[in-house]
This record gives sequence, structure tokens and C-alpha cells, in this order.
Amino acid sequence: MYIMGSSKGRKHGSLSSIKQTIISAIYTNKKLFFISTLLATIAYYSASSIISNQRTNPHISHNRGDNNASELKAALKRKGDGRAAVAIIRVVQPTNETRYLVQLKSHDYPIKAFRGSVCLLGGNADKRDNTPIDTLKRELNEELISPDWVNTIINPTNIIDDSTLQLSDKPLYNSTTYIEPGTIRYLGATLHFQSAEIINKPNSYAFTCALYEITITEDQVPSHIFKGANVQEGSVVLLTEDQLIQHSKFAWGYEYTIEKYFGRKTRNKQKGTAVSNVDKKTWEESVWTPEK
Repeated sequence: MYIMGSSKGRKHGSLSSIKQTIISAIYTNKKLFFISTLLATIAYYSASSIISNQRTNPHISHNRGDNNASELKAALKRKGDGRAAVAIIRVVQPTNETRYLVQLKSHDYPIKAFRGSVCLLGGNADKRDNTPIDTLKRELNEELISPDWVNTIINPTNIIDDSTLQLSDKPLYNSTTYIEPGTIRYLGATLHFQSAEIINKPNSYAFTCALYEITITEDQVPSHIFKGANVQEGSVVLLTEDQLIQHSKFAWGYEYTIEKYFGRKTRNKQKGTAVSNVDKKTWEESVWTPEK
């Protein structure tokens, strides 16, 4: 009797143990299912957010390790970030060929990564500048030693507004189109982000950049340029489109500006740089609206 009862007890205990194991497994699987579902939901909405962000900012260019578009837009509101106005200066040769007047950063430029790099002429705004036009005129007069055409061509009433091209898939300049010397075009705004590593600073830096295109003739280029005279932060040179695309490295993210301008990929990219379009609403919120 005792032996038989003991066997039944063991059998009943085994069944109970199996039942508990099954219940535990079901409970564990439910937890795993819940966690998996939660993770899948988070992943879905994260992906949706990224896609939505790309749709609202369709021309964001990044290099490895760069921040995303929301970080770029947030940079507009951070203290210490700046504003700049630069120009792609087209110099029409007597043969109707076009070269581009740019700056080469000096060998002792404070930011090591940018030494020997191409930079567009123009620069950062200061407290005296109410608009990008003020900045552009002041900077070009400083860098090119006050050529006559700066004050005559760069006139708000003379500027063609082609800023919509910045938000399109089209290049900013069509090389098959002849543009008259003396023409200035506004080509839109971009937000440039530089990592702390590339600028060798404790914090990253971003600036809003107003881009213009100016077309002049070769005889309007100051004579000291052809003599290799140094100007602020480097020297000024004339380069062809292929030299810009194939052989140049760039400072401050202007490789992306050149790519958008010509509709061609540059060969050299700086790590730690990102560029995003600035739409009209965001630009206006920055309270530094271009004169057109």
C-alpha cells in the first residue's frame, strides 16, 4: 500500500512539474512575444521618422560618423553657431571658357584638416552685417582688396533668385547655358555641420550659409591675384571645373556645395562634415534673410 501510494505520488508530482514547466514556458514566451512586439514597433516608428525626415530634407549629405538632419536643424538655435555668405565666382575667359576664383587655405591655417583645402570666397557674418549681402560685400572687399565690381554687381536689385534649385534635383548651374558677365544669382541656403574632431575643438560647430554665384570677366580679376599674392587665410587661384571635382579637397563642407552646383560627385570628402538644405521657413526663422 505504501509502495503503491508512493508511486502514485511520484507520478502526480511529475505531472504537476510538467504542467508548471509548460505554464512557465508559455509565460516566458508571452514575455518574449511582448518584448519582440515592442521592439518591432519601436523599430517601425524609428524607420518611419527617418523616412519622414529624409522627405522633408531630401538633399542631406553626410560623411561617416556625422550627426543626422535633426541635429543640423537644431544647430540653428544653438549659441556659438554662425552665419556666412559665400560666392561661386565664375571668371569667363576670352575663349569663353570658365574658371572659378577660389581660395586655397594656407599651410599654417589654424584648422589642420583644412590646410591646402579649397574654400569659397566670402565668409562669416559679423555684428555689423544685417544681411548676407552685407557679409558678402565686406568679405570680398577684404579678400580681393576692393575690386570695383564688388559694389556694382552685388546689389539687391540686381540679384536673380534661383534658390528653388537648391531644393530640387537639378544642378545649380547648367554648363550649357551662357551667363552674362555682371550677373549675380542667389542659389539658396544650406546648413553646414563640422564635428568637434575635425575642427579640433571641444564642441561641434554649424553655420547657415547663403550661396551666391557671380560671373565676371578675366580683366575684372585683380592683377595681384595672378602674381600669387596672399590674402586673408590663404591665396586666391583660378581653377577649372575638373580641377575642383577631381583634384581638390575642400574646407567647411563646400565639397557638397560644389557637387550640387555642377551635378557631379567630388573625389575627396572630409570626414566629420555634413550639409543639409535650409528650407525657406527655417531660413526666415533664423532672422537673417537674404536680400533678393
